Amino acid sequence: MHAAPRRHLSYASLVMLLAVDLLALASLLVDQWFAIGRGWSWVLGAALTLALLPGLLWLADRVFAAARSTRNIPIAGGTFP
Repeated sequence: MHAAPRRHLSYASLVMLLAVDLLALASLLVDQWFAIGRGWSWVLGAALTLALLPGLLWLADRVFAAARSTRNIPIAGGTFP
């Protein structure tokens, strides 16, 4: 597997992990603050996650840019010289 597809998979995995974490946190906070039903809190959490998705993409871009600039983060599955 070449480095580019692996990098795309890592990027997509990071964005997905951030989105799922934000969805769970937003759902929990909406449920606690507004005391509405669990289904509605998930719907509102999903709406908030979709609204903040550009910010998550920006955050993932910053993480991968920092990794590229310092070059001290090894590729998963790679070997050390």
